[in-house]
Amino acid sequence: MKNKESKADLILSVQRLTLIVFLIGLLSFVLVGLMDKYFFLREATEEIRADYLESQKSIVKTQVEGALMFIELAAELGVEQDEIIKSLSSIRFGDKDDGYIFLNTYDGIPLLFDAQIITNGKSIWDLTDPNGVKVIQEERRATGNPEGDYISYSWKKLSNNVVTPKVSFVKGFPGWEWMVGAGVYLDTLEENISILQKSVMKDTIAMAISLTAVLFFLLFLIHFIFRALTKNVASEIKLFSTYFDSAAEDSIEIDISKIRYNVFSRIAADINRMVIKKREADLKIYDSEQRFKLQREQSPLGYVEWDLNYRIIDWNASAERIFGYSREEVLGKGFEFLVSENIFGDIKSVFDSLIYETGGRKNINVNITKDNRKISCEWVNKVFTDKDGNLLSIVSIVDDISERKQMEDKLQASLEQKRILLREVHHRVKNNMAIISSFISLQSMSVEDENVRHLLKNSENRVRSMALIHEHLYKSENLQDINVQKYVEELVMTLLDSYGFGEDEIKTTIEVLYFNLDLDRLIPLGMLINEIISNSLKHAFHSTTDPVIFLSLVKDDKTGYLLRVGDNGSGLPEDDILRQSDSIGFMLIEGLIQQINGKLEIIRNNGTEYRITIRE
Repeated sequence: MKNKESKADLILSVQRLTLIVFLIGLLSFVLVGLMDKYFFLREATEEIRADYLESQKSIVKTQVEGALMFIELAAELGVEQDEIIKSLSSIRFGDKDDGYIFLNTYDGIPLLFDAQIITNGKSIWDLTDPNGVKVIQEERRATGNPEGDYISYSWKKLSNNVVTPKVSFVKGFPGWEWMVGAGVYLDTLEENISILQKSVMKDTIAMAISLTAVLFFLLFLIHFIFRALTKNVASEIKLFSTYFDSAAEDSIEIDISKIRYNVFSRIAADINRMVIKKREADLKIYDSEQRFKLQREQSPLGYVEWDLNYRIIDWNASAERIFGYSREEVLGKGFEFLVSENIFGDIKSVFDSLIYETGGRKNINVNITKDNRKISCEWVNKVFTDKDGNLLSIVSIVDDISERKQMEDKLQASLEQKRILLREVHHRVKNNMAIISSFISLQSMSVEDENVRHLLKNSENRVRSMALIHEHLYKSENLQDINVQKYVEELVMTLLDSYGFGEDEIKTTIEVLYFNLDLDRLIPLGMLINEIISNSLKHAFHSTTDPVIFLSLVKDDKTGYLLRVGDNGSGLPEDDILRQSDSIGFMLIEGLIQQINGKLEIIRNNGTEYRITIRE
């Protein structure tokens, strides 16, 4: 019996809920009708405003373009500037002839102002409209675009001296540094919109009255029919609503034992699970917020948060320390007060790239403090988004790196000074060796003994090979990289000339792959090549018809480097005979090979080839 009563009571409750859903549907229908009128009014308003604004922009742009064509033509014909200004002052257009041409110089001196010719005027660079717009500075910004640009501000009309919103087109005439502009007032637009709004509002009010009457009738009817039937459900709903409010506002779990209907009990159980999860999430969020707040406030780095219009919405203590401004002083301000005007565009491009690329950006700027000091700051910028990726703000971490920048500049200057000194050292060493080589050459001229003269010639060539390296170092960009191919070619040509051979008398083949060698290996390597080729030039070609000298220096991945120097001459005696001889040259060759950690192999086959492997 009790189960039947419970089922009947539940059916009655469902019926009542059905009526409530019907009422909600009716209300929704009424609201949809009202919203349709609202959206129609809004769309029509925006369409009228957009069409009117575009037409007015086209008018003022046409006026400015015409004025510029007139100025250019008059300038070509030699017309005086005063006559041109006088002609432009008579131009009128728009409603009630409130449109006119205005002229200012690039530095803000008015020439044609409020349709009046100005002579000997003073600069009005800081002229500001009632809304804080720097009018002349906005004009100057527009002239930065070769095609001109639009500016918006408020200005008084000639016909009634009432300050009214205005849009102007401004374009520069660089030849005379003139800013040529024309504007139109937008009050006519608002009048048209007001007429439309009144008409739509009249229809909306009529519809609202009709729908309200119907709604009140239905509400009265529903109230009369279900008044007696809704007492139990109303009390249950009231109880459930009280529990639900407590759960939603204070995260208090619902007491399911006091709810009679199973439908509400199941809903309450789901709500309780959500309440528990919400409490856990709230604790985590609170803990995270406190940690973040503590880190942000205690961080030695400045924290600056910007809205999507690049206005400051947060500023920590370190930012106050770096720039000198308190948090209250900077909230709502843009970035302009922190940097010089010449980099406004660069800063804005950084912000724009962040918004469109949704990535991070790191840059270094020269910033300006409250006491007008210039400091170098490193900025790390990143967008802040919600869980769906929607942009919320831009977060910047800033560090004053002025001391580090000064230190880097000093280090760079010191390195440059050392590089110049080292280049001078190589230059002087080269010069000194060239002098020594010249002294030896002079001395050899006065020596009659042929053997002594050959010894002096050998010494001269050895000194010259070392001087040649210092000359290449002096000419190199970074005092490290030497073009080994060019050095070897020049060394061989010098030796040919030293022993009286022309370039066409001996065929030379030189192959040097590009790589870097340190100075400790390059100098002995050059002397080694000098000794081997000198021996060939002195001894190898007495009876050779077509003499050839070949040289190859390549990098070997297994051993390091491979140097091959040889000729097609008469050949060398065996190693034992060479070592037993008094040949200083061969002793020097062996000593130089040991110095560069190399290994020598001599191949005697139709000439002589020195094959030297040099380990890394």
